[in-house]
Amino acid sequence: MQAVQVFIISAVIIAGAFFGVLSFFDLPQSTSDWIVSDIVLGIILYLSYLVLAASGSSKTKTRYFLKKSTV
Repeated sequence: MQAVQVFIISAVIIAGAFFGVLSFFDLPQSTSDWIVSDIVLGIILYLSYLVLAASGSSKTKTRYFLKKSTV
């Protein structure tokens, strides 16, 4: 699997778990509550992206520079 696929799958799982927890306690009733919950979800997804990006390898960068230098 590619890193993009792993990120998308993990984002869907995290979003599903987040809304599952929201519905278990209580769904937000007002617009401001939904905005706050969307901000929290965005922060969680961004942090998971940073973790995946930091743990990934830089093989694509190496291949790009090798192709560019040989041309």
